[in-house]
Amino acid sequence: MPPKASPLLCSATRKDGQPCEAVATRSGLCLAHDPGLETKRQQARRRGGQNKARIARLAKLIPPRLMGVYDILEEALGEVHRGELTPQQATAMAALAGAMVRVLMSGEVEQRVRALEEWQASSNGSRPK
Repeated sequence: MPPKASPLLCSATRKDGQPCEAVATRSGLCLAHDPGLETKRQQARRRGGQNKARIARLAKLIPPRLMGVYDILEEALGEVHRGELTPQQATAMAALAGAMVRVLMSGEVEQRVRALEEWQASSNGSRPK
């Protein structure tokens, strides 16, 4: 005689024919089997995709101001692949984006140098901002 299902476990059957062993919600089904929770499942998948390791690492490496530039270039790559944008247009976009990055980086370096000079000139020796 098969063991009696626990009211705390999902009452659904898995694809392999075995009883589901996940914790049940109030409906008696788990998050994966409850059809009323499809929207919640989709949202969880989306959040998981947005938090993929490579995306999280990229977000830490690229200054927030440059994320938009990266997104545009990534979209341009897809457009070239689909034949919606010529390689020459994408090359021009990449060159302009590179110039933008250089301008932003030189501005950041200038800001850091200025802060270091102010710190050095100050008599109290507090750390630069």
